[in-house]
Amino acid sequence: MAFSRPLIEHFAAFEAQQNPLEDVRAFVQAALLETALEKKAIAGLMLAVEEAVTNTIRHGYMYGPGRLHVRIRSTRQWVSLTISDKGRAYAFDTNAAPDARQLAETGRKGGLGVYLMQKVSDQVEYRRVGDENILTMIKRFRPDTQYQPRSGLRRRVIWTGSLALAIAVLAGAVVIERQTATSIRSEFFEQWSQFGRSAAAATGQHFLNDRSDAEFDQLVVGLKSANPGLAYLIILSAPQPVRSGGGLRIRAHSESPESVHEQYTPPDGVPPEEDGRWLATVSGQLDYHFSQSISLDGRRVGVVAWGVPESRLSGMIHSERVRVARWSAAIFLAGVLLIFVGSNWMTRPIQKLLASLRTAGTRGVEVATPTAGPNEIREVVAAFNEATESVAQSHRQMAERDVARREMEASQQLQRALLPSELPRLDQYEFGATCRMARQVGGDYYDIFPVAPGQWLVVVADVAGKGFPAALLMTSFRTATRLLATTHTSPADLLNALHQFLVMHHPMGPFVTACCVLLDTANHQIEIASAGHTPFLYLKAGDGKVTCLNPRGRPIGVFTEDEPEAGVLPESQLLPLEPGDSLLLFTDGASEARSGVGENYGLGRLESSMLRNTHATASALVDLVVADIDRFTAGSSTGDDLTVLALRRTKQSEAGRSDSVEHAAEPTERHIKSHIAAAF
Repeated sequence: MAFSRPLIEHFAAFEAQQNPLEDVRAFVQAALLETALEKKAIAGLMLAVEEAVTNTIRHGYMYGPGRLHVRIRSTRQWVSLTISDKGRAYAFDTNAAPDARQLAETGRKGGLGVYLMQKVSDQVEYRRVGDENILTMIKRFRPDTQYQPRSGLRRRVIWTGSLALAIAVLAGAVVIERQTATSIRSEFFEQWSQFGRSAAAATGQHFLNDRSDAEFDQLVVGLKSANPGLAYLIILSAPQPVRSGGGLRIRAHSESPESVHEQYTPPDGVPPEEDGRWLATVSGQLDYHFSQSISLDGRRVGVVAWGVPESRLSGMIHSERVRVARWSAAIFLAGVLLIFVGSNWMTRPIQKLLASLRTAGTRGVEVATPTAGPNEIREVVAAFNEATESVAQSHRQMAERDVARREMEASQQLQRALLPSELPRLDQYEFGATCRMARQVGGDYYDIFPVAPGQWLVVVADVAGKGFPAALLMTSFRTATRLLATTHTSPADLLNALHQFLVMHHPMGPFVTACCVLLDTANHQIEIASAGHTPFLYLKAGDGKVTCLNPRGRPIGVFTEDEPEAGVLPESQLLPLEPGDSLLLFTDGASEARSGVGENYGLGRLESSMLRNTHATASALVDLVVADIDRFTAGSSTGDDLTVLALRRTKQSEAGRSDSVEHAAEPTERHIKSHIAAAF
């Protein structure tokens, strides 16, 4: 019975555009290369995925952007590729086969995508779940490539255990062999050294009693017979008196009795009159040559020389090596047998676990913890269940984050669309504005639109709070402003009408501070009103002074239960605009911007910035003020949304400059209606 390894899963999300197609290819190829699929099968699946993704991008998201998800799951037996998207539903007939003749005649390629998927995979499924398209292709491996965990797992256990045992036995055998060889050598040399001392003592008695040559020969023959390991035994006598460097003469020789009384010639490499042991070649045979002096009354009267074949010591060591090798082989075979028997006992619970994992992997469900088996197996299953749940939760969170990100992107696009795409270009008047949110979306808002021929309404508002809730209320406020401005042309009346709107439709929502400026280009004057907003800054070019204007008025949406319709009670002020005069409107994100040490930017710095840039255009003035605020905050985190708007009447001398604003016709009734329609 074949078992599957635990499920391996790869997941990625991509924008439904042509550009990420290369990223999709790279992701799918990297995941498929980790499987046992052949290159030909991988290439076919790559083509099928490319066809499916291309169709999704071209047809599923024909009318707008979107995202698609690719999930690749694999075991040792199968691979599944799932492509999901929330585009338009499409017809998917797995039974339809393309007509080759018709395709050749018409040149159309329709229907080939499904056909290709069926050819390169074993199973193709499509289903529509809610608003999501789910396309799945399953490719199964050939039987000879399937994973056989029982034999494979046991084989790995046996091979690993046998290799470890072989290394241990070999290391032990080497250590034992070296220790045994050293011990044999030591005993061997000690044995023959002891023999030499005994032979020297016996020979000394013969020298003392002045024995005959026959008795010396008899002694040599007897000692050699008693020690069969001897190759030869020689008794040498020193001449009288012993002279330094004098030669030694043979007194008895076990192998050459006829050489008695002849001059002794030691083997090559052996000193003639030194005691010790040497490895030398004697009569064509490699022997250990020993030499032991014979002394009487402190006088050296002779020497005993004997030889032992080197092969005797080598044979002893070899015999011990063979014995160690036999024992090592026996231990190794016994160990392998134990490993072979134990591997079945060790892997049996794992086979059950793998069977459960296979079921869970193919079905994508949680594995039940086995009621039997070692505690470790139950712990592994529990850990697998926990990891599976963690991965599933991670995927859910990823999907939720993806939805939230798309919603946030849509909110950002909507908020950018609500702000003027370009500022009006009027004769003798110029505008400059910027709006920067503390978060992705915010509650600041500004607008400039015509309300009557020769009259333009300038609005700057700040919804209490930040983020998504403030952006939602700002959207509603902007729509209401453009609607109500058609019937309430006075800034004070418009602010009161906006208050009534918020009280009616958003009674529990945050309040809004706003300022309105009605620009009359025919009479060159402005009418201003404020609903609890930050002050205006009014620059008179004639005397070079900046005046802080702060008309009275309560914030929009602030009311009491006793007087819900009391309104914001704004004051209106009418101001002339001479050539070079400027008006600066802003939200509290400018005046309350904080430095790194917690100091507010303040109105004083705004006034100074206006005075330093008296001759700047409206757009340049806005850029210079914002740059000065950024220098003041020095990179500290932004605490609030920031909006700055400047209105300036150009000087007469600027009317003919090449970079002056273009002349714009007075707004007609049709022009005004088109601006109001932009609210919807």
